[in-house]
Amino acid sequence: MLKAIFIDHMGTLVYEQSEYLEALLKKCVEHSDEKDPQKIADLWQKKHDALLKKYNGENFKKEYDIVLEAFDDLKAEINLEGDSHEYCDLLVQHWLHTPAYDDAYDFFEQCPLPIYIITNNDTCYVEEGMKLLELKPKGIISSETTHYYKPAKEMFEKALAITKLNADEAIYIGDSLNKDMEAAKAVGIRAFLIGKEKTDDPDIQSLESLLDVFQYL
Repeated sequence: MLKAIFIDHMGTLVYEQSEYLEALLKKCVEHSDEKDPQKIADLWQKKHDALLKKYNGENFKKEYDIVLEAFDDLKAEINLEGDSHEYCDLLVQHWLHTPAYDDAYDFFEQCPLPIYIITNNDTCYVEEGMKLLELKPKGIISSETTHYYKPAKEMFEKALAITKLNADEAIYIGDSLNKDMEAAKAVGIRAFLIGKEKTDDPDIQSLESLLDVFQYL
């Protein structure tokens, strides 16, 4: 019997784009040799994701510190001027103030099961973001809680341990095949994919809306 829903944060409950992220990329363009904001975003994301895989378990670092290191690396590569902390703090504003998808409110209101957010972001930013959006999950299980980052399967193993659930007692909703679906599947949690990515994997159910998951409960 299902007892809970695990759900991703960025890209699933809230948008991945915001005015704050646009302002950050504009600042990077103005103060670097690279004038294509998408190239800057892609380069930074590649560095960030590589560091997430590095700082798991005993090597754990908070995501803010990882973001700081990613900007330090970016500065050297594209001659980005300025204090890395300033760029990090702009990104924090993105984490805090990114709007929720329209269906997130109905999802929270109608969901018959406890909702736990599974996120790579630092706990304080997700807590504050949910407060600003007036969304109330049962719990927030972050990288700080588990000392692992998705796509590490240990993130989900620890989430099950924290909630005292078996894998068949929870489902997971996320927007990334790599970061979300494969890790959830690896520990036996049924995975639901929402967003732009598509899959033919018969073990992954695609959703058009968060509300569509209710038919599978």
